Amino acid sequence: MERYWSYNAKQNNYIPTVSEPLSAFPTIVNSKQRQVWCRSCHKWEPIIAFSNNVLKAQCGKLYAGPFIPNGSIFSYGFDVSKRDKTFCIRVQSQAVATDYRRLVENNYELDINKKRIFKDGAPAYEHKDIAGVLCKEVTQNLIDEIGDEYKIQYGIKPSVTSSLKGFSLLLGYLLCPFNVNFYLISRHWGLNPYDADFTTLSSGDTSDAENEMFASLGIRPSKSVRKLYQKFPQGIISYAAAKDLGFTDVNLLMKSANARWYAFFQYFMLTVNDGEINYTIRRQLRRFIGDMLALTNQKTVWNSLDRTVNYLLDKNIRNFYVTDGIQMYAAKARHLTEREKRQILSEGFNQYTHDFLMRRQEERYTGTLLDIFAAYFEDVQENGMDDAFISNKNIVFELEQNFLDLEYKTGDDFTINENKERVPVSDEDRYCFYVARDSQTLRTIGSEMSNCVGWGYAEAVKERRSTIVYAKHKGKYKICIEVAPDFSIRQAPTIQN
Repeated sequence: MERYWSYNAKQNNYIPTVSEPLSAFPTIVNSKQRQVWCRSCHKWEPIIAFSNNVLKAQCGKLYAGPFIPNGSIFSYGFDVSKRDKTFCIRVQSQAVATDYRRLVENNYELDINKKRIFKDGAPAYEHKDIAGVLCKEVTQNLIDEIGDEYKIQYGIKPSVTSSLKGFSLLLGYLLCPFNVNFYLISRHWGLNPYDADFTTLSSGDTSDAENEMFASLGIRPSKSVRKLYQKFPQGIISYAAAKDLGFTDVNLLMKSANARWYAFFQYFMLTVNDGEINYTIRRQLRRFIGDMLALTNQKTVWNSLDRTVNYLLDKNIRNFYVTDGIQMYAAKARHLTEREKRQILSEGFNQYTHDFLMRRQEERYTGTLLDIFAAYFEDVQENGMDDAFISNKNIVFELEQNFLDLEYKTGDDFTINENKERVPVSDEDRYCFYVARDSQTLRTIGSEMSNCVGWGYAEAVKERRSTIVYAKHKGKYKICIEVAPDFSIRQAPTIQN
């Protein structure tokens, strides 16, 4: 393999060179606005022409590639050497913006024996450490050499069809050469590719790795499914989830394998373990789809769920209208008429269906204490709600310290009164955020804020799929936040006044 590789502005690619690459001069562009940062005028200029990897600014200046966004890093050269079965790769880059330009250098080691990538001496596998720094020409040459090692071992050289690039592709090829795209999916499942769980699920270095991955998801890998997997690897997750929900129409399953449905299931932290698919609302959705398939055809039900997916992704609609609505449907399904079910089917889970189901819930849990208890017990028998809710006993959650650290009291601890005395501020006079530590607290939040946290989230918190943070002000519950295991906020409904 050639040692030095440098960016060639005329060909807009990387070519071997006889000596160490020289730094390039990237051109900063704003593709959306069709503008270029003119280094002579020191301002943004409209792009009026582009030809042969050279653009012309409105001021008349000509600029060659590479063309990069403002504030990004461009790798202009690579120094690749090999000792034993380890590739040493020095990546020479420039961090470029309109107001600065500086050289950056990173050193990577690609250890074929250990199947690891080291960045500046430390193991690297996070996307931020290995993404976007290696060109396709060097990547392909490295894969060819690594593939020769596999050919000696298996008699065949694994081919690559993946949307991964650079070091991500190389790491995927090292860990699972016959199923490179699995490395991309493993990020969704939160797997460290060096853990045993990754190797177990991906089948590691076997020519049957891809087939076994499909089998673990309960999918028959037809030719069309394989093409789908190669084009959009994550889509196979939503395909498997849709199949698990009860859809059997292959055309609908293929339509389910899109970025929107993937984001929908990712929101609920879908996981797969020994072929079992799990996520927070799996039982509730299976109940909804089972009920609706008894009333109409698969396409109509799929369209209803597709509307629900769109509602969850719509930033103008609060997430809890969707999530709480799905939770409440399972609890109230047996008390709904066929006409009401068809209305929900037509709408999908949105604000209208959420409010309707909330009214039905309030109607059901009214009357004497005996009536309320009877309704609770009936729903438990029917829907199999979690133990913390069924027994009405208080379950203390085992929470990690970094989640408990989310507790926070806003504002100053002290204030100055009219006598210019320093006096403490009471918790009631400021917003105080707390982490729900037991199921009784969840029931209180649900009751005070009229949401389903009290009976729909105890199991999720107990299994550490969710953490509930709530805020009180003036003695009233004001904010309820669902925090995902990765500390992202799934939903945060509030109460005004």
